[in-house]
Amino acid sequence: MKDSTILKSMSHFIYPFVILYGFYITIGGDLTSGGGFQGGAIIATGLLLMTFFSDVKFNLTKLNKIEKLLFLFIITVSVISLFTKGHAFTNPFSENKRIFLITLNLALGFKVAVGLVNIFESFLEEGDPF
Repeated sequence: MKDSTILKSMSHFIYPFVILYGFYITIGGDLTSGGGFQGGAIIATGLLLMTFFSDVKFNLTKLNKIEKLLFLFIITVSVISLFTKGHAFTNPFSENKRIFLITLNLALGFKVAVGLVNIFESFLEEGDPF
């Protein structure tokens, strides 16, 4: 299946649109259905299309570090807002709620995308058990 010319050419054509659609779902998550998790899963699908049908491989050590940093960012925002406003995940910085929600959705989307790509790449590194 990996040697299919049709799948290779279509995946090279479609993965930028899949990633762009994932960003659209992530950024518009405060206004429409969707958000960080859904957009992150779509972005991961685009990245995995790129990985599966080309020679691009991700460094698992760097992916783990990026995922930990994003998790730390999300927790830090929660703790800051807990001390400034008295509630977790409230807007501690400004009165513009949409920018705050887009920032959190992007952080969560990137964390989900990196996590899913990390899981898939780990399975690929293990190889076929049978």
